[in-house]
Amino acid sequence: MKKVLIIEDDVNLGTPLAGALEMHDYKVSYLANCNKAMEEFSRFQPDIVLLDIILNGELDGFEIGNQIRKINDVPIVFTTSCDGNEDFKQAFSIANTDYVRKPYRLIEILLRIERLLSSEQKQTHKSGKYYQIGQFSFFPEEQMIKFEHEKIHLTNYESAVFTVLCQNRDTFVTRKSIIETVWHEKESKLKEGSLNNIVTTLRKYLSKDNTITLESKIKLGIKLTLSQ
Repeated sequence: MKKVLIIEDDVNLGTPLAGALEMHDYKVSYLANCNKAMEEFSRFQPDIVLLDIILNGELDGFEIGNQIRKINDVPIVFTTSCDGNEDFKQAFSIANTDYVRKPYRLIEILLRIERLLSSEQKQTHKSGKYYQIGQFSFFPEEQMIKFEHEKIHLTNYESAVFTVLCQNRDTFVTRKSIIETVWHEKESKLKEGSLNNIVTTLRKYLSKDNTITLESKIKLGIKLTLSQ
């Protein structure tokens, strides 16, 4: 189920829009206040954002959009009741966006969401599968973690271990299982030191996002979690 974050301070518009999208099988988070927009974005991890430009709060939609774009390439649909060309130009100056003028029909929003998500899916297929973990994007085929504009290249074993943890997110994976999968080694004790070193390195890489935890317990194994 695809996730949509709506940021719209007009509850008479935002509430029915959220309900309509849920009826079309989207998981929706709706914010009527923009002040916690980035906090909710990080928690909810949406596939697409519907973002009003004129908001009653500390930030306007363009400022929020630029903050999102610094950490994530998720599609954004800007909405506005303004009719000026400057808003139109500014909306499209941010990559991977669309723009809808109010009042709009539900079918228009649905079609734009579907188009952007379809384009995003094609791009993902082109670049290979990736995992979004908090503010990090992990690309196993490229053995790379991306944070904002920084790219961190992993070794073969670091990438393989991180892939196992991402595939089993929020679940403890035993060291024995990880070692058998990554090193194809039945005698897990022979590679426990190497695994521990890799976990330490991954923790260092991921420390820039304090919502991410690599938990390690002797009997249970290792678990990758993202706090809410």
